[in-house]
This record gives sequence, structure tokens and C-alpha cells, in this order.
Amino acid sequence: WASTYACEGVIAYTWVNQGMYTAGGTITYELDFNRDFIMDLLFESTGMWFDVAAQNGENLVIAGGGDVHALPAGYLIGPDVDPTSWQIDPLGITLNSSATVPPGVVISTGEFLETTAYMGVQFYIDDLVHYGWVRISNPYPVTGGIIMDIAYETEPGVGIIAGAGVIPEPATTTLLFTGLMALIIGSIKQKAEQGVPPLRAASGARVNAD
Repeated sequence: WASTYACEGVIAYTWVNQGMYTAGGTITYELDFNRDFIMDLLFESTGMWFDVAAQNGENLVIAGGGDVHALPAGYLIGPDVDPTSWQIDPLGITLNSSATVPPGVVISTGEFLETTAYMGVQFYIDDLVHYGWVRISNPYPVTGGIIMDIAYETEPGVGIIAGAGVIPEPATTTLLFTGLMALIIGSIKQKAEQGVPPLRAASGARVNAD
């Protein structure tokens, strides 16, 4: 599932949480930054390689040497990036990959290994260039990863900082709320055991400690 938020009126953010680990069959994910039903990027994972491609040759990612660059938080993705770093391949540019070499040793390569980092993207909406990021987490030395979330600058031609617009994922928000409620309930029960009268709402309704 995905949820989208607008941040400060200029950054559109979407929580994705798409797993791309597979031991057999191919997994694909069609990324659509602005939900206009036009695929901006296509991710594919086979267990041997995890890559990204674009059917529109104008949509590009920051890459070099056949690998997508893993960018740190705070990296400015925009028109000031070296033009030669903006690349795409209809067959895909590698995020990470694995190969078995004699005598059966698995070697993994690519920048998205044992890291959580950002991928820089340039894409088009109504023939106007936009910049965005994709956060990918892969804490293991294996092929695949998790497409965690995405964001893009809604103003054409304006760059975006990697990580800008991030909102805590729903699981984190729920965990924080659950922890807070547990503390409140625990405090009420402790007061009840100590003989402190239960709290009363403005209407006079009792708040039970049970």
C-alpha cells in the first residue's frame, strides 16, 4: 500500500514499503511519482540482480559505471548535478547484483548493499522536468532491497534534497502512540494501587484503571 502527503506545498511524499527480495520468481514495481497513471521508473528484481529502467528515455537516474549511485541524505538532486551522471538504460541500471564463481562463492556488487541510501531521479510531468528521490534499504550483502519511500519537488526545474519531506512511516507512528498509551494506562494503574482517586472527565465520567 502507499500513502501520499504534500509537504510545505512543494514536496510530494509517498510511503511505499515495497519489498524486492526474491529467491526465485521475478518481482517488478512500477513507480509513478505523481500518480498520473504514467510509469516513471520500472524496478525489477530476480534474485540475481536488482535494477531500474525507464520506458521514457527522458527519465534518468544518477548513476555511473553501470551502477545507480547510492546518495547520502542531504545530497542536492537537481539541475546542478553533472549532466554525465544522469543516465538510464532501457534494459536497466544496476542497484545491486550477485554472481556465483568457482568454487561456489557468491559475490555481490553494486552500491545498494548493506546500506540505506537515496537514488536521485529526473523525470517529466507535462513536458516539464522534475526532480525526486527514492529511498532504498538493503542492510544485507545480498541482491534486492526495500523501496521504502519516494518524494519529488512539485515545482518544475527545482532541485530536491535527498530525504526532504520524509514523514515517519505508519508503523513508527503507531508504535509511538501505542507506547504512549501504555505509559498512561500504567500510570493510572499505579495511582490506583497507591489509593489515588481515579481521574474524572469534565462530564464526571470515571476513567477506570482496570
